[in-house]
Amino acid sequence: MTSEGRPAIGARLAERMNVKPATVVGAIDRLKGANLVTVDERTKGITLTSEGREIAISLSRRHRLAERLLVDVLGLSWSEAHDEACELEHAISPRVEKALTEFLGNPQTCPHGNPIPGSGAIIDPKVRPLRQAEFGTDVRISFISEEAEHEPGLLQYLEQNNLLPGTTLHIKGISPFEENLIMVNSEGRELTLGTKTAQRIYVVPA
Repeated sequence: MTSEGRPAIGARLAERMNVKPATVVGAIDRLKGANLVTVDERTKGITLTSEGREIAISLSRRHRLAERLLVDVLGLSWSEAHDEACELEHAISPRVEKALTEFLGNPQTCPHGNPIPGSGAIIDPKVRPLRQAEFGTDVRISFISEEAEHEPGLLQYLEQNNLLPGTTLHIKGISPFEENLIMVNSEGRELTLGTKTAQRIYVVPA
């Protein structure tokens, strides 16, 4: 969440994880007790401690490597990989992580385009949500937000319409009534996306 420029707060975490706020509050209290996070009393913003960040980075790395294994080697669909990787990531030891990295050829990103920690990949400073793209310009999809990864139906739609990392889009404009973004994909097909979805796709100038 913070990698997308959004502050982490309990209510937002509950919404993303599709759980009750009380569940998140309990989890945060346990993390505070373990000295893995701090919570700002005024803003309620949640910040990882140095130890917490180290664990989070390691978990994120294993998760994204697992996604690559599932998609690139085992042939699972884009939309299935995230949930399955959530199960696998906890079973990957440091030794297996190293072997998996070498086996996969040291991938830079997960299948959804998010950088794998420790791979050397960095997010382009020009990246921005598709919703902010200027009309009449061409953009290239950089990555899909982690928030979208929790919605298999959305991922299926993106995959079916070739709205994948690396795809180039031409931005035509906004539909007059519903404020949907109108674009043309690399296959020359016109697509319409709601602003909520367009906010979850990150692009760079093509």
